[in-house]
Amino acid sequence: MSTRQVGEFTVTAASDGVLYSNHDVILGIPREESAKLTGIAYGQPVPLDVNSFLVRHRGKLILSDAGTGQGLQPVQKDLGKLPENLRALGAPPEAIDIIMLTHLHSDHSLGLVDQEGKAVFPKAELFIHEVEVAFWLDRALQPGDPERIVGNSNKQRATLAPYKGRIRRIKDSEVLPGITAMLRPGHTPGHTNWLIQSDGERLLIWGDIVHLAAVQLARPEARLIYDVDTDLAAATRQRVLDWAATERLVVAGAHLGFPGFGTVTRNGDRFTIATV
Repeated sequence: MSTRQVGEFTVTAASDGVLYSNHDVILGIPREESAKLTGIAYGQPVPLDVNSFLVRHRGKLILSDAGTGQGLQPVQKDLGKLPENLRALGAPPEAIDIIMLTHLHSDHSLGLVDQEGKAVFPKAELFIHEVEVAFWLDRALQPGDPERIVGNSNKQRATLAPYKGRIRRIKDSEVLPGITAMLRPGHTPGHTNWLIQSDGERLLIWGDIVHLAAVQLARPEARLIYDVDTDLAAATRQRVLDWAATERLVVAGAHLGFPGFGTVTRNGDRFTIATV
């Protein structure tokens, strides 16, 4: 089911397409184990769904993450489908009021601009955790910064430039009625979860807590090379998975198989997820 009702909120998954990665991005477990868990032989492409979530509430159209746009083309030819899928849902980019960014990585933010660098969402206000803004947009780059950090910082500054004056730096708090921002750092310094609560129902939009469910639910300690702080990312993942399992939360994952909704169950020191 691609739509969930959460009290007054209607949450609909909107696909940006499929991103293809590989086993080499996974750290902390042997390649053989990664291949066994995914069922994909080493050297073969590993698919990752790229999901955004459209939230309708009291006449507002709110989007969690903006997809890749054309920023990863032409190498990734199965991406950049979010605008057309939003139109099919009756929520064209021009109508989106607010975009809540879980974090500033290319597969979540490059869809903010078109190939000419113009804003795809002309009236949207961006909600980004102040820690994330400080790290990627405000911080002076240092000579010792890894190339991955330098490259992404420059890319994000260019991507968000058309939204100058429309960026709202948020803290851990209720940022909208029924929507609470929760800092969950590690993957990036300001990686944020969005908890939607209404009429006793809850849904957690968890961004990149899990990239490869087949691997990171069975082995939560498995990290990705894209994590800014790999140790903290693993600790945060364990914390969120524990909480989601204990509280029986419905979660919405940016890289869970489309539509990305599920419930987490603990099995010893491992976890499983069931689609809902």
